[in-house]
Amino acid sequence: MRSRYLATLWLLFGLTAAAGTPFPGEGNSGTYRVLVMGDAHFDAEEFHEMSSSVGNHVSEHERNLKMWQAKSPALFAAAGKRAVAESVAFAVQLGDLVQGDCDGAALQQAMIRKGFAEVKKNFPRTALLIVKGNHDIRTAKRSRNNTAANPALLPIISRELGKPVKRNSCYAFTRGRDLYIAVDGFIAAGAIENFVRETLAACPDTRYVFFMTHLPLLPAAIGRPFWVVPGHDRIVKLLETRNTLILAAHTHSPSLGSRTTKQGRLTQLIVSSMGHSWGMKLKPEGCRSWKSYAAAVEKRFAAREAKKNTDVRKRWEAWKHSGTFTFRHLFGNSGFVVLEIDDEKVVARYYIDSSAKPGVKLKLLTAR
Repeated sequence: MRSRYLATLWLLFGLTAAAGTPFPGEGNSGTYRVLVMGDAHFDAEEFHEMSSSVGNHVSEHERNLKMWQAKSPALFAAAGKRAVAESVAFAVQLGDLVQGDCDGAALQQAMIRKGFAEVKKNFPRTALLIVKGNHDIRTAKRSRNNTAANPALLPIISRELGKPVKRNSCYAFTRGRDLYIAVDGFIAAGAIENFVRETLAACPDTRYVFFMTHLPLLPAAIGRPFWVVPGHDRIVKLLETRNTLILAAHTHSPSLGSRTTKQGRLTQLIVSSMGHSWGMKLKPEGCRSWKSYAAAVEKRFAAREAKKNTDVRKRWEAWKHSGTFTFRHLFGNSGFVVLEIDDEKVVARYYIDSSAKPGVKLKLLTAR
C-alpha cells in the first residue's frame, strides 16, 4: 500500500514538475516542428572519484571537459533559442547525453541528472525527450550497466513524456496520425522487435513514422558498420512499409542514408551535437555516395585480420544485396536539426552555428 502511495506521489510530482510544458503527444498532426539533437557527452571531474575510472579514455574525458566549458553550452543555448523561434512541439536528444565512465551507480545517476539539467535549462517550456545511448549506461572499466542508469533516466523520460516508462527506455506516442517510436538499443533484440511490432500493430493508420534510436538502424559507421540496433535486419522489414524516418546518433558524423526494397523505403538521418565541432567553418567530410561508403568499409575490413572479420563480412555481403542504398556524409560539423512536418513532406534544417541560417536543408520524406 505504501509503495503504491509513493508511486502516486512520484507521478503527481513528475506531472507538476512539467506544468506548463505541453507533452509531446498533445496536438494534431497537421503542420508542426520538432527539434532533434545528437550525442552530447556531458562530463565533469566530480563524477570520477578515482582517476583510473576513465581508463584508456583519457582523451575522451579531456575532450569533454574542454568542450563543456564553452562550446557545448553555446550549442544547446542556440538550440533552445531556435526551439522558441520555431515554436517546436517538443525536442529530442538521441542518446549519449553523458560520457559515463563513473565509479559507481550513484555517480552515474548523478551525472545523468546533472547532464539533463544542463541541457533542459535551455528548454524550460518545451518537453525534452531522451533516448538511451551506450555511454549513458557505460560505467567505469567500460561495463554496460542498465541498472546503474535506469533509476535516473526513466523518471526523466516519464516526466517529459507525461506517462510512466518503467522497465526500459522503449516508449512510443502519437501526435495526430504521426507515430514516434523510441527504442532502448541495449536490451535483448527480441524485446526491441516485439515492442516495435506491437506498437505498429496498435497504430495501423499513420501519416509518418519516426523511429528514434541512439544506434543507427542502417549501417552508417565505416569502422563498425554493424554496431546498430540489435535485430536491425528484422526491424527494417517492419518499418519499410510505413513511410519511416530513422533519427539516430552515435557515429559523431552527420550523414543521410536510405534503403529501398520492393516493400518500401527507409531514410536515416544521423545527428551529432558534440561541442568540439560546433560553430567552426563548414568542414566537408568523408563519403559522398553509397559506393564510396561501401568501398571505405571494405578497405577497413581488408586491413584487419581475416578470421576476426569472417562473420561481419558475411553480414556485410548479405546486407549489400538486401536493397538499393544511398549514403552521404553531410559535413564534419555538429549541431542540431529542426524538422518541418506537414501533409506533403518532412524537411530537415541542420544548424551548425548560432546563426538563423542552416548549414543544409534536406527533404527527407514525402506523403503517400
